Amino acid sequence: MDWPIDGTAWNYRDSKSFNFQERPTAVLRKLGSDEIPVTTVLEDKNQWQNWVDDAADTMSAGNALHMVLCSRAPPVFEGGHDAPVSYISVTRSTWTKLTELFHVHRSITRTIARQVACFSSIYQENELGILKIYFTGRMSAYLPGDLAMSVTYIPSLDSTFAVMYGCNELHIQAIEKRIRLAWDKTKYPLLVIGIIAELERERLVDAADQLLDKFALKSEHIENESWNLHTDMSNAKTQEYLALCLQSRSLVDNIKSVRRQVLKLQAEIDEFESRFRAYTRGKGPDEKDKARQFKEAGIHMKKRLQDIINEYDDKADECKMIVGNTSLAMQTVWNQIARHDSDLNTRIAHANTTIALETKREGTQMKSIAILTMVYLPFSSVAAIFSMDLFKWDAQDGESVVSKYIWVFAVFAVGLTTITLAAWYHITHRHERIANKDASELQGTMV
Repeated sequence: MDWPIDGTAWNYRDSKSFNFQERPTAVLRKLGSDEIPVTTVLEDKNQWQNWVDDAADTMSAGNALHMVLCSRAPPVFEGGHDAPVSYISVTRSTWTKLTELFHVHRSITRTIARQVACFSSIYQENELGILKIYFTGRMSAYLPGDLAMSVTYIPSLDSTFAVMYGCNELHIQAIEKRIRLAWDKTKYPLLVIGIIAELERERLVDAADQLLDKFALKSEHIENESWNLHTDMSNAKTQEYLALCLQSRSLVDNIKSVRRQVLKLQAEIDEFESRFRAYTRGKGPDEKDKARQFKEAGIHMKKRLQDIINEYDDKADECKMIVGNTSLAMQTVWNQIARHDSDLNTRIAHANTTIALETKREGTQMKSIAILTMVYLPFSSVAAIFSMDLFKWDAQDGESVVSKYIWVFAVFAVGLTTITLAAWYHITHRHERIANKDASELQGTMV
């Protein structure tokens, strides 16, 4: 089995999981005494070096929230989706400093590589008794605008260090707004994870609402207008209905996956509370007061997460309704097509019956003609024979009644009859062979 990644020291192999390119990167800081967070935008390596030199003392002082918001890279291919969240907006050397300064755990490499919604936590205490709590998570790459995050909380410093990966302008604004409105709740280590959960909720709900809007337009057409098999069931229309159904199924699966992670986050709140209570046992009143504040924040967060879970259930049910109703509509249309085909086959059967009757009538007439021919043919033959010059019926004594050239008639008659019969046999036999071959090929195809 794959065990969790141990140790926090980064190596070259871990860094190979990322792509580094300098882009504007926002750094957010909120000290315990500040009411409003301070955001700084750094654009190159030199600005990062100056910021690290200035922020080193502040970050070691404690009682603060520090965040790095890595900007999103442009699409790798022209006209494609945004680049993956593994495209970091700083140089490799700057990233090495940030992993140390922000205590980024190596497990973020595995979290980002999974491409699915996930959340994990690691509690580590070193030989000096310093506890560090690591959280990593990411949104699913199924929809555009996914994010990843790594959060480290150090109780001894009462500070939270967070790095967000793949932020666009809207993400940065939303994160700054939520940090600003959180007030003293920014001390709660799981706040950043809650912000990710809120952004994921907005993304999934927006995707579900878009599908519902598409379905509403199509259902209105189904309810208020009659179906035209030639236009409504064209290849393009059929593809639209199929795409809507498949998108709804995929979105339901994604909502279920995220819902499981939210449930896992709810359980993580209880585990964090238990671990922190054990950590503060036997310590001063300030630590106990902090544990009480964390417990209250955890209760509020679990209630909010439960609301998100309920909303996910509602959206999943609505998406399932889209799948069910679209399938019903498609089945109804296919039934109409089957009925139309049945009517057409019935008309074809009636036409075939009429043709068969006409053929039978013509066959009866041909039979009558053949019977008449058989009746009159002997008389015609006898008349023709008696009218031939080969017979001299009024011959005198000593003259022969039959001409000496009678053999010419016999030869030609027998010869032509033989040729006719041979030709008839050859043509009939050839047609039978062709018919038997076609029948054998048809049976082989059906098998």
